[in-house]
Amino acid sequence: MVGQGIGYYVIITMVLLTLLTATNLIPLLGFLRRRWKGLAIGCIIQPILCVVLSLLTVFGVYFYQLYEFHKYHEEAMAAVKKVDADGNTHNWYIEPDEECLYERRESGKKSSFLSANNVKLYDVVPLDSFAVCIDDKIVVKFDLENRKATATEYDEPINVDNVDWDKVSDFFKKHR
Repeated sequence: MVGQGIGYYVIITMVLLTLLTATNLIPLLGFLRRRWKGLAIGCIIQPILCVVLSLLTVFGVYFYQLYEFHKYHEEAMAAVKKVDADGNTHNWYIEPDEECLYERRESGKKSSFLSANNVKLYDVVPLDSFAVCIDDKIVVKFDLENRKATATEYDEPINVDNVDWDKVSDFFKKHR
């Protein structure tokens, strides 16, 4: 998951352990209310409820992360794309908040935001009044008057997929 670190997985694990502990009280409460019949019903209900709550938690976190991942794509002020010799596609989504989402898609495979090797976050560094640098190798220059953008990786041109010129203008107004 992008930018979360190991602490995020620790929190999810702690929530699941808390759910397991809390559902272990169901047979005890059933015994206190209805004695042995309540205990038997509680022993049947407890694992079902534990599995359902755990699945809801895991899928809820998964869909939230999927939403956050796609939000990077939608809020990008510019998208840069490069296809290498092996057919792998490299995409950089430049955000107005000085972050860049890098995504690598292997040829013939679908990219997943869960794969740490295929998705990374980089800082966007403004170079001058109309250029930004990503990961010390990609430079994107914006011509606001003619509405053209050019990108280079180690001085070799690469494609600029799309540009939201309003966001680019606001970005450079903020950095003047």
